[in-house]
Amino acid sequence: MKPNFNEMSVPELRKYVLTHRDDMEAIRALFHHPSLKYKEMPPLVTGDGLPIAENIRFAEEEIKKRVEREQEKQQQREKAPEENLRHKLEQEIEEKLRAKIELEVEAKLQQKFEQEIENLISAIAQFLASTSSLPSRLAMPIPYGIATLHALLAIRAGIEDFGDFEDLPN
Repeated sequence: MKPNFNEMSVPELRKYVLTHRDDMEAIRALFHHPSLKYKEMPPLVTGDGLPIAENIRFAEEEIKKRVEREQEKQQQREKAPEENLRHKLEQEIEEKLRAKIELEVEAKLQQKFEQEIENLISAIAQFLASTSSLPSRLAMPIPYGIATLHALLAIRAGIEDFGDFEDLPN
């Protein structure tokens, strides 16, 4: 039993025709499907063989429009690979730049963090030196700052002979 071709959508009918290539009724139904919009061209000549100028002009206009549409479609097909390539290149550039920017920002943040740590250690060492009888030369900046902080904390905790500070600069 054949399906009702008039109830089928164009994609369904195309699929059917591709699997039943010998079914002329299905092929006719596809070409004359009600959802397909096509213009029927008026006759270009009269029954006597005389040309009908208005119909010829109409046919020429329709042919020009169709050629223009086909040219636009062709240009779009030609532009598609270029657009895809450009889009892909933009994505790659953005990813590379983003990675580079992230590395730069991370390095700047690390540098800023290290500077803040230095300042904090120096401030703690100065505070400890000012609130105790510890020598102020222990409150010096990095690279001795961390060692100084440890020494001050050790001395504050009562650990004697924590380290030899004689070689530290004044």
